[in-house]
Amino acid sequence: MNLLKDLNGILQAELNKLGYRQIQKKDTHNLLAALFNVQDKTVSVKRRRVYISEELKVKEVEEPYNDYLKQIRNKFKNGKDINPHLSGGSTKLYKKDPLLYDWGIHHLHLNNKLNSKGLIERSDYLLFFILKEDVVYFIDVSKHKLEDRTEFSQQYLLGIVKRNWPYLLEPFKLPVTLSRKNDDKAHSLLRGAGIATFVDVDGEAYGLMGGGISSAKTNLTHTRKADDIIKSLRDQENILKTAKKELKDLTSEFKISPIKTDYKLILEDKSFYIVESRTGTKTIEIQGLYNSVFGHLVNV
Repeated sequence: MNLLKDLNGILQAELNKLGYRQIQKKDTHNLLAALFNVQDKTVSVKRRRVYISEELKVKEVEEPYNDYLKQIRNKFKNGKDINPHLSGGSTKLYKKDPLLYDWGIHHLHLNNKLNSKGLIERSDYLLFFILKEDVVYFIDVSKHKLEDRTEFSQQYLLGIVKRNWPYLLEPFKLPVTLSRKNDDKAHSLLRGAGIATFVDVDGEAYGLMGGGISSAKTNLTHTRKADDIIKSLRDQENILKTAKKELKDLTSEFKISPIKTDYKLILEDKSFYIVESRTGTKTIEIQGLYNSVFGHLVNV
């Protein structure tokens, strides 16, 4: 019995079905973290309500980008696929998105021209937004490349979020006051070095809105989720091993022929089960594991 090995095989098979043929890091923890990474970076295809910040409503966005913005809004409202508008690395397993890990903010390219890979061509303007299950929040449109290269560390974006939808930031408010406020460039450098940094928004401190950045520039939440799943399966395996031993001792005590049992993890109809290997009898359904691991990727 090796439930983690079973999970590893299932993960690789499902990744192959999703089109991921070249898998670099095949240990179970890395596979889980990679799946969480892609899940967070991409957008499930479904209808969503669109909220637009007051700042963006009154902003004069030059054409044709204003028209592209309207097209994006309609795609969200009508449940059309947004993923081609995201960066080219959004569907790559190990490509990192520091802005998303740090502040929980996505960005996409305002354009309607496709490149040879079926992705929207990179644009002079980006839309910054926060994505929830049934709602999307349009924060602002900004130039793609700023002179100081701080387009992805513009702290004014968080100010817009706080003024328009304070409830989005409230869970990440810290009971401290920062002794100094970093400018956008300093924040960008710290983030680039893999240093999780709090941010001052109108005199209040916030942090870990996107899960947090590790020293390896990965998402701390992805690591914790992978840890939790692995620990849960190990705990379940230990329980089954104990039960097997107790059964063996019982049959020995009463001089009953040994009852051979073994278990494996399987995936069936979008659910994970632990089954008895010899009979195929399902003994345990692991509730919620499929959605935790694969989430919306089947729709991307």
